Amino acid sequence: MKVIAWPAFKTKYKNPYNWLLYSQIVQQGITVTEFSLSRLLRQHHDIFHLHWPTETIVRHPNLVVASVRAIAMLLAIDWVKTRGTKIIWTIHDQYPHSILHPKLAAWFQSEFIKRIDGCISHCQISREWAKSTFPQLSDRPHTVIPHGHYREFYPNQIDRQVARANLDIPSECHLLLFLGYIDYYKNVPHLVQVFQELAPTDWMLLVTGQIEVPALETQISEATGNSSQIKQKLGFIPNEKLQEYFRAADLVVLPFQEILNSGSALLALSFDCPVLVPQKGAMPELQAQVGQEWVKLYSGELTAEVLKSGLQWAVKEERSPQANLENLEWSQLSLRTIEYFEYICTDKNHTKSNT
Repeated sequence: MKVIAWPAFKTKYKNPYNWLLYSQIVQQGITVTEFSLSRLLRQHHDIFHLHWPTETIVRHPNLVVASVRAIAMLLAIDWVKTRGTKIIWTIHDQYPHSILHPKLAAWFQSEFIKRIDGCISHCQISREWAKSTFPQLSDRPHTVIPHGHYREFYPNQIDRQVARANLDIPSECHLLLFLGYIDYYKNVPHLVQVFQELAPTDWMLLVTGQIEVPALETQISEATGNSSQIKQKLGFIPNEKLQEYFRAADLVVLPFQEILNSGSALLALSFDCPVLVPQKGAMPELQAQVGQEWVKLYSGELTAEVLKSGLQWAVKEERSPQANLENLEWSQLSLRTIEYFEYICTDKNHTKSNT
């Protein structure tokens, strides 16, 4: 079997999800090629596997260029489908983030969905959402394969005391951490405001990560004010530095306004750090997989009362030294992905609605 994927390996150092998946698939004897238009058109592939297609295709700031890219991709898909290539979409989010051209994005996504032969979701609720949102997918095979963990991908040898000393966290304080790319939907200024309102005497909040929208830096700084309990370390975090933050933290909070899947939650759990997350998307399923002692859910918006309950849970709940991530091993998930690829390539099964 030959697979071409967009992306396959090139996003290893921004989000290693694809690299981890396809590295395991290659170990099973499957050929995986990094997408380029010329490779797609000149070489035969059994599967064209796409992740975040709308965000990637229409990201160019120039509307004309973005439009040409969208049309070219649809024409390319039409061409390879005539040669027997199956198109598979892994659904990571309910809606594309940070879209510059909303009308073009909506048009491209609707046209792309018409051409799909199968879908992969990371949770059951994602499959249900896709079925209700995109009627065109009702007769396409759609399977659920969880998002794998990041354990052992990133360095994780630093001592907790050293990590806290490096980040200048007082020994008498617990640390609440937000870490990740900072965009509007992640609700970070609101988190800062709620922490300010609660003002827990024995906690500090550390906000760190790459700012995706410059205006958010101003909003976060204004919400922080002169508080000595809130620290900011904004900017890209090298892979080798991630361990410092997670080893120093007592709780990771993800106050997202919208969430379907969360690599950030899995990253924290991979460093054996408990997480406080909204009761949305895949988060209840993640809690069932990993355990209630590692994943705490809250309903509605993050409030001071919700945060207070989360902080108490983080320090009082008994938990094992390591989060149980057995069901999220890439060796298992890659085999399930290959089985699904093989299923899609069997024409007689193509019209069935579920696997």
